[in-house]
Amino acid sequence: MSEERGLLRGISWHECFPWLILFRATLIAFYLRVLLLAYVGVCTLAIGQWIGLNLFGSWVSEGAGPVLAASPTNFLELVRSGLSGENPFHGIFPAPTFGGLFVFLFYSLWYIATFAIFGGAISRIAAMEFSVNDRCGLKSALRHSLRKFISYFLSPIFPMIGVTMLMVILLIFGLINWLGPWAAVVTGIFGFVAVLVSIGIGMLVVPLILGWPLMWGAISTECSDHFDALSRCYAYVTQRPFHYLWYLIVSLAAGSVGYYAISLLVGTSLAALSTGLQWGQGLEQTEAILTHHVAGPVWRFWYNVVQRLVPAYSFGYFFAVFAGIYLLLRRDVDQAEIDEIVLDEDQPRFAMPALNKDLGTDEDVPQPDSDSSEDDVN
Repeated sequence: MSEERGLLRGISWHECFPWLILFRATLIAFYLRVLLLAYVGVCTLAIGQWIGLNLFGSWVSEGAGPVLAASPTNFLELVRSGLSGENPFHGIFPAPTFGGLFVFLFYSLWYIATFAIFGGAISRIAAMEFSVNDRCGLKSALRHSLRKFISYFLSPIFPMIGVTMLMVILLIFGLINWLGPWAAVVTGIFGFVAVLVSIGIGMLVVPLILGWPLMWGAISTECSDHFDALSRCYAYVTQRPFHYLWYLIVSLAAGSVGYYAISLLVGTSLAALSTGLQWGQGLEQTEAILTHHVAGPVWRFWYNVVQRLVPAYSFGYFFAVFAGIYLLLRRDVDQAEIDEIVLDEDQPRFAMPALNKDLGTDEDVPQPDSDSSEDDVN
């Protein structure tokens, strides 16, 4: 009796290890349209920092820290510090001053608006690449982010409103304690309320800080509103924390390769620029140009143009890789396939060609000759 044996002809590694798609984010971040969006986004963030420094001065150090810690250029550092055993949330709240509060509000609104426009467009491009392997152009991505701007903008704002309402309760406790030690004794009796409120704040803040980029992935994939993005963010982070941690580790590994490549490119370009200019103008003239009040800023500007490619790559990779992480977590929690994505209304859809109803009718079929058929019978 012969036994039939199956022959293994190939292995679908992406089905065995679906998280391998995260390595594609390294290449997506190098797309010209992604780099352009990320570069403009980084420049917009720099403009916001310049405005903040001129408006608030020394207050910036009191309130900008929490926003800068969760920004795309520092988010991976936040994860890396947490993996090393440090507390990444030690400075997550602004200083208890009015200046720190104003700075925190200004930077938060400016950064979220920038992320909504440029990060939303990059996330849409990556979601289309990951899901249906389709190209999303620059104009189409920007139209999507502008159309869903309110959803992108409000999705992280709503948890912050909840945190603010809970902080008001702690503020009331503090105002009573301001009256004196005996007032603090009275509030200490109800200290369990303050403890419960602080735990509630932590339960809102930690998933928000760690999972807010998933909101961008949800809106870019589902074209949903901010309520759906918010619920998916908290659900995926809390229901699959170890999956999420593993995807973050893979993202760090994949992003390090791209970061090294872009750093090597920028460093080589700057070295070539400096060497070529020095060969032509000489070392003495180079020093004179750099110290000149007009020529110096002009050439430093062009040097900064090249240097900003590094944070631009980090910006683009951040939103691209989290679009992939969202698709993986959605697959783990909701059992939805990665290739499921909601297309925009103006997204071209390629339908099947219309059938020709005239084909296959009796008129087109040649009929046998009646005379010849009779002769054959005879």
